[in-house]
Amino acid sequence: MKILACYKSHFSIGKSIITLGKVKGKIDYYPPSIFDLVLHSGEKSLCLVEDCMTGYIEAVEGCIANKLNLNFGLRLEFTNNIENQDEKSLKNRAKYVIFAKNNAGYKQLIKIWSFAANQGFYYNACIDFKNLKKFWNDSLTLAIPFYDSFLHLNSLEGHFHVPEFGDIKPTVFLEDNGLPFDDLLRAKAIDYAAKNGLETLEAQSIYYKSKEDFIAFATFRCIHERTTIEKPELSHFCSDGFCYDRWLERNK
Repeated sequence: MKILACYKSHFSIGKSIITLGKVKGKIDYYPPSIFDLVLHSGEKSLCLVEDCMTGYIEAVEGCIANKLNLNFGLRLEFTNNIENQDEKSLKNRAKYVIFAKNNAGYKQLIKIWSFAANQGFYYNACIDFKNLKKFWNDSLTLAIPFYDSFLHLNSLEGHFHVPEFGDIKPTVFLEDNGLPFDDLLRAKAIDYAAKNGLETLEAQSIYYKSKEDFIAFATFRCIHERTTIEKPELSHFCSDGFCYDRWLERNK
């Protein structure tokens, strides 16, 4: 089964060291462009999962220039009820990815992001399912990411997030990056999908090009989080596998 490469760019501030820069026709330069990585891979589509909407236009322009299809997803925090936002409610949060199928989906994503960044903002942009359904239509699809989902946070970090999907049928993403809890989380995700009649999809989150870039990525994250490389204080930051090279390995 082909594993979906889910890239994240520098527009997701503090989360990635690969960019949406112009194509140079090679991949041995830094910081590399996601477009060069996709073209090098031979793929015809780019799956871009961002934490904001800022880079969408640049992604579209780059995909048009390089004759690639764009599958854009917004990774957003959800809470049980945005009308009850306080310190306790932070334990009710989990993340989902909302994908736009087409231009109509992009317009809905803009509305969702605007709502979450204004009316739902508490530390970060946030929405709940009650309000998501006001914007939902057939131009959107939903995915449960492997990390920071309710399956992950409820079972491993003491969160209490209750999804209210209703008629929305999300896809459950599966990953394997060598983290100590990956097998446990994978079992929970597969079991949840089977019990609820949901599809699963093998995916690979990509934040940098190669495993050798992990120190550069870690340093970048530490600068953003105002910590140090000697004491990063970053949760579950013990794998160098969130990279393009790992995706190549898993697709052999």
